[in-house]
Amino acid sequence: MMNESLSLILLLVPLVAGAIAIFFTFRLNKRYRIPFVNSYFFFLVFLYIFGTYSLAGSGILEFLLTRMEVDPEVIYSSRLYAIFLGIPFVGLSHFMFLRSTREFFNKKQSSLFIILYFTVILAAFVLYGIYMVKSNYSATGTTLDMVTLQRQVFCGFMVFVYLWGFLSIILWSRKHASIAKKFIRTFGASYLLFMVLSVVLILIQPLIPYSQHLFILVFLSLHLIPIFFLNLYLDKTHVMEVDSESDFETRLTNFVEIHEISKRECEVVRLICQGLSNQEISDALFISLQTVKDHTHRIFVKTGVRNRVQLTNMIR
Repeated sequence: MMNESLSLILLLVPLVAGAIAIFFTFRLNKRYRIPFVNSYFFFLVFLYIFGTYSLAGSGILEFLLTRMEVDPEVIYSSRLYAIFLGIPFVGLSHFMFLRSTREFFNKKQSSLFIILYFTVILAAFVLYGIYMVKSNYSATGTTLDMVTLQRQVFCGFMVFVYLWGFLSIILWSRKHASIAKKFIRTFGASYLLFMVLSVVLILIQPLIPYSQHLFILVFLSLHLIPIFFLNLYLDKTHVMEVDSESDFETRLTNFVEIHEISKRECEVVRLICQGLSNQEISDALFISLQTVKDHTHRIFVKTGVRNRVQLTNMIR
C-alpha cells in the first residue's frame, strides 16, 4: 500500500508543478506581450497536455488497471496507445520551443524547416499507428520491443530539438548585449540539462524502480527554473505592456515633440521600446552600430534618462 501511494503521489506532483509553470508563464505573457514569451507559453501548454495525457495519465491508468488485476499485456498496450495519441502534442510543443528561441533574436522560422519538421512528425505518427495496428500484441515480447523502440525514438527527438536550440542560441547570441546574452544562454543551458536528465531517466527505466516517475517529475517540473530566470530578465529589460498600440504611438508623438527628438532618433526610440538590441536596431534601420550608439546617447542626453528601461517607462 505504501508503494502504491508513493507511486500515485509521484505521478500527481508533476501535474501540479507543470500547472504552476504554465500559470506563471501565462502571467508573464499577459504582462509583457512579447512573441518569444508567447511561443514559450504555448510550448509549455502543448508539453503539459502530452505529459498529462500520455505520460502521467498512462501511469495513473496503469496504476488503476494493476489494482484491478488486468492482464499486463493489456496494460502495456493501453500505455502505447496513450503515448501514440500524444505524438501531435509533443511535436507541436517542441516546434514552439524552437520558434521561441528564434523569436528571441527576431528571426522567423523558414518555410522549408516548417514543412520538413511537420512532415517528419506526421510520418512518425502514421507509421507508428500502422505498426501498432498490424502488430500482434498477443506476444509480450512484441509489446516490449515496441516500448524500447518508443523510448529510443523519443530520446533521439529530444536530443535533436534541445541540442539544436542550444547551439542556435550560442551562435546567435554572440553579438547581443551582455544581459540578453547571459539570460538566453542560461535559458538554453537549462533546457540542455532538461534534455540530459530526461534522456537518462528514460534509458534507465527498465533498470531502476520509480525512474519513470522521476522522468515525469523532471519533464513537467523543471521548467520552473528557466521561468525564474525569464522573470528576472524581463523585469530588468522590459516594461509591462499596459497600453494599446495606438496609445503608445500617441505617447511617442508627444514624447518626441516635448524633447525635440529627430525623426531618425524617433525610429530608434520605437525599436528600443520593442526590446531590440543596438545590433538589431542597426540591422533594422540599415545604419552602422556606432550610429545607433550615437543616436541612443543623444536621446539619453535630451531626455535625462540613464538606460533603456527608464526611457521606455518615460514614454509609457
